[in-house]
Amino acid sequence: MARTYSIALLGQPNSGKSTLFNGLTGSHQRVGNWPGKTVEKKLGTCERGGVTYTICDLPGAYSLSAMSEEERITQEYIANGEADVVLIMVDASQLTRSMYMLADYVGGRVPCVLALNMMDVAEGQGKRIDSQLVEQRLGIPVVPFVANDPSRFDGLLAAVRRAADEKLVLSSDDLAKLYEQHSPEWKQAYDRLALTVADDARFDAVWQSAHEASADHDGAVSCGTARLLWVDQLLEGVQSEAGDKAPAFLTRLDAALMNPRWGQLVGILVCLGALLGAMIIGAPLMMLGQVPALLSTPLATALTALGVPAFIVDFIASGLMTVCYFTLSMGGFVFGVALVFGVLDEVGLVARISYLFDGTMSKLGLPGKVMMPFLSGFGCNIASVTGMRVVDSWGQRVLAIALSWAVPCGSTISVIPTIAYAIFGFGGMLATLLMLAVGIPLVMLLTAKVFGNKLAPESERAGLIMELPPYHKPRMKPLLALAFRRYTGILKRAFKTISVVAVVFWALSYSATGVITDSTMYAIGSALEPVSRFFGMGWKLFMAFLAGVLAKEAVLGALAALYGSASGTLFATVSGAAAAGFSPAVLATQVSGPEALAFLSALMFNIPCVIVIGATHSETHSTKWTVLISVFYFCLALCISFCVYHVASLVM
Repeated sequence: MARTYSIALLGQPNSGKSTLFNGLTGSHQRVGNWPGKTVEKKLGTCERGGVTYTICDLPGAYSLSAMSEEERITQEYIANGEADVVLIMVDASQLTRSMYMLADYVGGRVPCVLALNMMDVAEGQGKRIDSQLVEQRLGIPVVPFVANDPSRFDGLLAAVRRAADEKLVLSSDDLAKLYEQHSPEWKQAYDRLALTVADDARFDAVWQSAHEASADHDGAVSCGTARLLWVDQLLEGVQSEAGDKAPAFLTRLDAALMNPRWGQLVGILVCLGALLGAMIIGAPLMMLGQVPALLSTPLATALTALGVPAFIVDFIASGLMTVCYFTLSMGGFVFGVALVFGVLDEVGLVARISYLFDGTMSKLGLPGKVMMPFLSGFGCNIASVTGMRVVDSWGQRVLAIALSWAVPCGSTISVIPTIAYAIFGFGGMLATLLMLAVGIPLVMLLTAKVFGNKLAPESERAGLIMELPPYHKPRMKPLLALAFRRYTGILKRAFKTISVVAVVFWALSYSATGVITDSTMYAIGSALEPVSRFFGMGWKLFMAFLAGVLAKEAVLGALAALYGSASGTLFATVSGAAAAGFSPAVLATQVSGPEALAFLSALMFNIPCVIVIGATHSETHSTKWTVLISVFYFCLALCISFCVYHVASLVM
């Protein structure tokens, strides 16, 4: 029977753990939460050379001192001996500062391997590292490594097998002497624990005493001092440096980003440039969405010629083709965002953007790294939701996703000005800008107020602690593979989610006569009008508002079917108002100013679309929070509609 090795990935944030995890496991991974915890658990498998490896990507942490929930979970997982080997990732380009995690693990009885990641960056800086000398001093395998280079994986896994088979563990003798010299708190804990810990215990008294002592402030300082001294001793004579070889333009860019006056402006420009680049790159895949739209009419003709019943023809040619249109269009943009933001992350820009906006985002209970996903939401909320994977804490990630729903996507920004201009002319454009400028920050603040204390309590928030990584060249092949995995994943999830809602809307809007007033939607809308009027919308606008939950593009189709001269179902008109015979002049004569403003305001901050709901569930792994966020935004949109309508009625 083939041997299976269980590997735990351990390292600081930005050490390359996630890159290695994705590279090894590919699509063979699952993500959830630790039992009873709000911290993400990533598990995956891979098979190479007839050997199976199960891999757990532990939460990124700067130490194992159990100060945060992530650190407690990491410490408990290692202490319980669930892994055959602990693979410790460190940044070779900043070796002295990133080796603290290794020092914190000294004394652990689970075999381990040290991966000197980002060796290409270190070499680009002119650094030379004697990995064999480090291995000789540590007594465990030490592997020079580049996480985004798959050709190096076999060598790393060979080291993992050797460490597991030969039980190669880190000696604690040298560090124990330093603890004894510099930490009376450690000495007190050790004198007590050494009497009770058996020789075959998973972790010896050195390790346990260090982590018990580190729970106290003085002990954390004294034990930390000992670890840093141990790192200095370990690295003596290990590395040489020929000087910084960073290109001049990167030096200038870094100076601009770190400028206290202009840094945030430069950061926003970088984010907007990335968003534009994502749109350009994703455009070819997004254009695939036009294929179902072009096939709709000839498909309907062909099915009719074959004698297929009219209602089935309508569902396939209109409903099903519309589902494909929405799904392919959204997926293309997600691919572009995943690729562009992946490049920026590897280059080193994402860490700097996080630093720039950490103070601003902290007011919402979030880290600065959410800024770029927020901005990507102006293109597509799917990209914003999936982009929140950069947040390590599960609670903060769910909060960030909830706030990202307040960012209107490209479809919303296209649909709302179209309707606003039809009713108010150029005044409608000003109204749209006002809704964007005032509404987005207010809705975000309210959302943070409602969900923030539950998902990210102030007592659990901490200031940003991070190392700004050096700039380095990204490897495009693994980034393209990751982007395509995101693309295919979102296509599968989106098609399933939107299909269910599409069937419902198709059934409601279909009528045998082709006239909307003979449809179930008309009957339901008429019955709901007393309620919808309370919120400032007639039944037609209210049904169009509900259609916006399917996709914002569907709103124009719904308005065309409800107010225009053409007959047909919602999906027969969804591809464009003009094709459906939709006249803006007719809409302007049938909808009052206050009612129009109420509708537009509600539409702006309603649930983005059903695909976003599906993506949210996929990213949070929580039906509860997906439902809560959806209900919150739906109710909030109606409350906004109510307030806008009654205020506008007083002045218009």
